Amino acid sequence: MEKRPKKWEIELKLPKGKIKTFVYSDDGTNIVDRFGPQYECKVLGIMKEEEVKDKKKTESEKLQDELEPIDESKS
Repeated sequence: MEKRPKKWEIELKLPKGKIKTFVYSDDGTNIVDRFGPQYECKVLGIMKEEEVKDKKKTESEKLQDELEPIDESKS
């Protein structure tokens, strides 16, 4: 069985305010490094499956679900 990355909830501070969104990562250690210094990124934790199912998916989340995960081991 293929190991799938976990879905991590993050908070990003943008010029127009803060947003909560998510990214995929195996262990969460490389998430902050993905964003430039102009963005303040805070990792809130792993999103639990029941939380994901309870929330109505946004258009962005629907598109994200269709993407292939990045293989971080090939860096």
